[in-house]
Amino acid sequence: MLYDILIFLSFLQSVIGFTLMSSTTMRFREPVRKRVLIGIAMMICGIILLCYQLFTNGLYSVDRFAILVILVIELTWFILCSKDNFFVSLFSFLTFVNVYISTGYLGDLLAINTKGNTAVFMIIIFRSFIYILELPLLYKFVRPRFRRLVDALDREWRKAVIVPLLFLIMQIIVLYYPSPYWRWEKNTWPRMIIVTVYLLFLAVYYLIYIQASAIVEKYSLEKRQLLMMQQEKLWESELARQKATTALFYQQRHDMRHHNALIMELLQQGDIEQLNAYMKNFEEALNRQTRKPFCANVIANSLFHVYAKRAEAQGIKTIFHVSIPEVIGIDTVDLTCILGNALENAIEGCQRVTVDKEKEITVFSKFVDQRLRIQIENTCPNDIVFEDELPVTQKSGGGTGIKSILYTAERYDGTAGFSVKDETFITQIVLNEK
Repeated sequence: MLYDILIFLSFLQSVIGFTLMSSTTMRFREPVRKRVLIGIAMMICGIILLCYQLFTNGLYSVDRFAILVILVIELTWFILCSKDNFFVSLFSFLTFVNVYISTGYLGDLLAINTKGNTAVFMIIIFRSFIYILELPLLYKFVRPRFRRLVDALDREWRKAVIVPLLFLIMQIIVLYYPSPYWRWEKNTWPRMIIVTVYLLFLAVYYLIYIQASAIVEKYSLEKRQLLMMQQEKLWESELARQKATTALFYQQRHDMRHHNALIMELLQQGDIEQLNAYMKNFEEALNRQTRKPFCANVIANSLFHVYAKRAEAQGIKTIFHVSIPEVIGIDTVDLTCILGNALENAIEGCQRVTVDKEKEITVFSKFVDQRLRIQIENTCPNDIVFEDELPVTQKSGGGTGIKSILYTAERYDGTAGFSVKDETFITQIVLNEK
């Protein structure tokens, strides 16, 4: 009876250890508390199943499928709680399966000179010690580096999954076939092979990390270059606007002389009625020239005016429903990058529409709950193709604007999405205040 209880505790330890290890690097899906509670409930059901089988039919009845039940429990945990995409979650799951199997083997190896109840008890002690060493190492050193790779890499994870899968197959072959490792003799050659496999496992993972870090640095450099290119392009637009404003100022200054001369002439003649009529017309002209403010934010307001004027010159109707306060906790360069790229893409999308169709751009934006929400809808042709949820550019050397939007949204832990509905291209962006 004591032996069965110790075996059950070893199963329970495996489930808890695997769960804690996988949680050290996992990004949890919302709502976290609800999903964790459901995951724990699934674990309890699996443990109850093992417990019932063990205490009713004995150890040999669960010896063959205990590991399978544990893996199903942990796979369910990943499906419920992991926010990462499929291939990242699969890479993590297979990696921790490898770590779990190797931890179990090392615990058994350390207790090789004991038997019976003492052997199971010592295995639990040694495995607990290994888990205690692994958990802080995973959370403090592995997690930040792993999360950095997850945030930077994308399709590379599809190929990376092959590595833990091959090691898992290798471990299963060496440890369980033709006979499981707990039936090996003390000094047998597979024990040396599996040690070599673990060293190879660590070396390959280290090489993967080095290669992935190089890719991340490359992406970071591309990101900085894209932002610099976009910033330069938008500064050129702002410089052109300032030149136009300066030219208008000098023109108004020149016209002011004639304005003052006319007022003085009318005053000297005492023609007050004509003077009143002239001043009224002059005020109406000033009101027509005064720019309508779109919002309180100076940068956003300036950009809306610049691109509204460009759209008007292209015969594109613009509608703005925006409410952006002066202070939103977003860097002016990043805000310029987001709005400038999105509006420029909207204008380019309208330009590709046939001449006989009405072209329109509608901008929705508001700042609520420390988040800036932007939605830009523009008329578009029906030939837009998507790849991995991103529109494929129709012009040579294009796509920079969308990449820049994605990179900037990522910096603010936000999102950026693109879709087409009823020949309307929709850009949705959310930026969190820093």
